[in-house]
Amino acid sequence: MKDTTYNGWTNRATWLVNVWFNPESVADVDGARFALEEAADAVPDYLRDFLCLDEVNWAELAAHFEDDAEDEAA
Repeated sequence: MKDTTYNGWTNRATWLVNVWFNPESVADVDGARFALEEAADAVPDYLRDFLCLDEVNWAELAAHFEDDAEDEAA
């Protein structure tokens, strides 16, 4: 079976958000999403296709830190 993940993340777009923003909490993930969506609004439509924001698995990024919060609460 072929591995379809990218460095352990769903895809390259999700991995890149993790690399560039280095989120350490769900709030950081939300902040990264807001910043990227705001930045995308400022670029021409033809460049938005290169951003691949619709491919970012935001739930996966947030879930990564929700697990940590559960461990700390226990």
